[in-house]
Amino acid sequence: MLILASLVLLVWTFQLALALRIRAAVPVLSALPSAPARDAWPLISMVVPARDEGLHVAAALASKLACGYPSLEVIAVDDRSTDDTGALIDRAAAADPRVVAVHVTALPDGWLGKLNALARGLERATGEWVLLSDADVHVEPGALERVVAWAEAGAVDVVAVFPRMHPVGALIDASLASMLRVLTLSGRAWRANDDASGIGVSVGAFTLVRRALLVESDVVALLKMEVADDVALGAYLKQRGARCRVFVGHADVHLVFMDSIPAMMRSADKGGGMLGFSWWAPVAFALAPVALDVAVPVAALAGGGPARLVGALALAVATLTHLLLSAHFDGPLRGALLWPLGEAFMGALTLRAGLLAWRQQGVFWRRTFYPRAVLEAGQRLDMVRMRVRAPRDQSQS
Repeated sequence: MLILASLVLLVWTFQLALALRIRAAVPVLSALPSAPARDAWPLISMVVPARDEGLHVAAALASKLACGYPSLEVIAVDDRSTDDTGALIDRAAAADPRVVAVHVTALPDGWLGKLNALARGLERATGEWVLLSDADVHVEPGALERVVAWAEAGAVDVVAVFPRMHPVGALIDASLASMLRVLTLSGRAWRANDDASGIGVSVGAFTLVRRALLVESDVVALLKMEVADDVALGAYLKQRGARCRVFVGHADVHLVFMDSIPAMMRSADKGGGMLGFSWWAPVAFALAPVALDVAVPVAALAGGGPARLVGALALAVATLTHLLLSAHFDGPLRGALLWPLGEAFMGALTLRAGLLAWRQQGVFWRRTFYPRAVLEAGQRLDMVRMRVRAPRDQSQS
């Protein structure tokens, strides 16, 4: 047990070092200088896909419209909603001429719903810049001016912002703390702001892109069946030579990421097919992290002798890693302290989603079933290398 606990401590120490690198390499958006006065600002087209977002879309659209940016259009895309999302979008369009309402009534074959909604929104976009932003995201005054002025001064093509996630409840906060660690470390976020690195990051909540780059790359069509679409978008644009930068939003960009446990369960189902549609991969991915990260240190702590000290150190370093990341991303610190609970719950969601995908040989997501063959044919992102593969016919030409 001492040897195993020592290995776990070594792994957590390595993760702590990477968390410190992320804190140093990913700045807070508010650290950007205030935007200078300008006679004219480039038009930003916000493209906001929304599917059954009746609880959030009105307030989020109001926040975006009130952000104060002088040259703005908001293209709100109702993606086959069954609640009052479409009516709320129409109401916002009737009240403010900057809002363009788009209604998607059918999903074309070979497209995921969100990607199709983004494509329909981009067809209406006329701005020099496009902001891709989810329907529950709030943007505060001054943020867009700072980002645009800084990006244009530095010839930056893509700016992504990690949003602040509001506290919800102990279990959800703990799950988000665990998820934040996994996503930022596996996504190598500390390398995203390095032009010499091949790692690019984009965020569904806030990714600002030059429209010419989106049009020329045709990236949305390329990724039309990519489940991890926001991750793949940043990876592909960086792959093509775009200058990409990522920030932490804090008070400037924020949302309630998940407002209930059922919402987290539904969200996890989308990624069930990423585990290969087998029964053993979900079991391994769900149980191994909990066994190594939590069970081994706890067993060492309970076992006495030298292993007890190593187990205690491993748990302390793990907690410090979560606290550092949660503090930097302005997440609920309660969740960081409860990270073992969050890791166990995320493991349970992973197990459920993966086994459902294996049993169904496909993924049922937002009332649409996507067969395994369709999802695998459309998968573009290599999660290990963080690179996007070209379609087979292009890659062989």
